[in-house]
Amino acid sequence: MWDEVLWWTSISSDLRKRIDDELRHRRLLPAIVLLRSDGGLEPRPGLYQPQGMLLDRMACLRDQGLVEPAEPPVEAPELIERVRSIPDPVAAVEALWDGDTYGWFVALYAIVERPGRHHRRFDQEWLAQFRRGGDLRLFNGDVPPWPEAAEAITKGQAVADSIAVPFHFTSPDTPDVDLPRWWDSPA
Repeated sequence: MWDEVLWWTSISSDLRKRIDDELRHRRLLPAIVLLRSDGGLEPRPGLYQPQGMLLDRMACLRDQGLVEPAEPPVEAPELIERVRSIPDPVAAVEALWDGDTYGWFVALYAIVERPGRHHRRFDQEWLAQFRRGGDLRLFNGDVPPWPEAAEAITKGQAVADSIAVPFHFTSPDTPDVDLPRWWDSPA
């Protein structure tokens, strides 16, 4: 196993610049891919080891003012405008948990009346994503409650109310990806 303290100096300066560019644009996953594919590190690291190291590097860049600020949160009026621009009839607004190597987030969808890949009668149109930190919050005792779930409920309900359809969120208190969808509920 290679020494985590020396990982940054063991890769080429060109690769360090490319990784920093990804991190400055808040693109952690592409930075991990670069490190794993072009870093020449032996043995080649898995996903979690570079994630922690690159999060530390991004924090260092952030402290220097070199990381793009996060996009401002999407507000209900913008979401209402998005859902009203959907050409298919909207049957519901649904919030779902999802996750990646950084942690849990909530995706907000408009459920539309047209055949889709998950259901024969309904499909989903993406509206927004809510993330309020990575899974380090779990170890620090910062969650629950999940602020991204609360935000998705508030904004999702406002969108649903604006077009007079139901709002659905199976499990706002506990992240899980294997939960029933709105279209699975009894009519």
